[in-house]
Amino acid sequence: MKERIGARVLLVDDSATLRTQLRLILEPALEAAEFLEAGDGLQGFKLLAEQRPDLVVCDLVMPVFDGLKFLSLRATRPEFSQIPVIMLTAEDDLNRKVEVLDRGASDYVTKPFNDKELVARVRVHYRVKTLQDQLREANTRLETLALTDGLTGLFNRRYFDDMLLAEVRRTLRYKNPVSIILIDMDHFKDVNDTYGHPMGDEVLRNVGRTIAAKVRTTDVAARYGGEELAVILPETGEEGAAELAERLRKMIADIVHAHGGKTIRKTASLGVSTFDGSDPPLGPDDLVRRADQALYEAKQAGRNRVVVWNHSTK
Repeated sequence: MKERIGARVLLVDDSATLRTQLRLILEPALEAAEFLEAGDGLQGFKLLAEQRPDLVVCDLVMPVFDGLKFLSLRATRPEFSQIPVIMLTAEDDLNRKVEVLDRGASDYVTKPFNDKELVARVRVHYRVKTLQDQLREANTRLETLALTDGLTGLFNRRYFDDMLLAEVRRTLRYKNPVSIILIDMDHFKDVNDTYGHPMGDEVLRNVGRTIAAKVRTTDVAARYGGEELAVILPETGEEGAAELAERLRKMIADIVHAHGGKTIRKTASLGVSTFDGSDPPLGPDDLVRRADQALYEAKQAGRNRVVVWNHSTK
């Protein structure tokens, strides 16, 4: 049974006859493969950028825009470095082959080539690329898991701390304001005690989704701890942060949480603090402490409200 590779292969050669020959050689060996064709290196690079093939088979010697120029253009785009290029060359000079490899080709096949050798090299390089793609995807998933809270889908506390430090440093340097919002669910313990932890988890998931849908892509929404969530708002002053906090408060209060045939609504209290880079300079802990003081005042004042920190905040 033939191996189903299913690769997208770009064939670059000024000879339509040779491109047809390559297709006839590779097509039976690579079932389900898709072939793209280009008549010179420039057209080949355009297809490389537009179609993102899995592998390129390119002739070295072509009029006007040859294989080396193709490799030079490819080198200007780091994102294409993982796409293997097998160079076809009639030259048997060792120095020339070394130059081809130095320019970024993954391999070369000398013309006239052996059909089986060409197929074998294409298969090997495609397998390597597939494994590299899978490894990168796995690493991306692991990185996401390391930075994300599993329940809410928001960022976790570690990522929040790292990003807040970076934003405070940016504010100290450029004097652009940064604000944070601390969000604490009101009487959350009652939810777990009365309806069970699954309902409590559902509340946090729903609130997390609501916050994530409302903030900007430049903002950082995170689970700060327990039933407490937080948002970092880069380049956002006190007024803008307070407006967003009030919108979030209303949206959270409107959510209907359902689990086990029962439905509930829950409110939240929110504390806001802002640093604009002026004296005295603040650190991340200072900004969090101020937001926490504002949050405490919101709780003391009856909950389900927003309080913005100021110097009179206890």
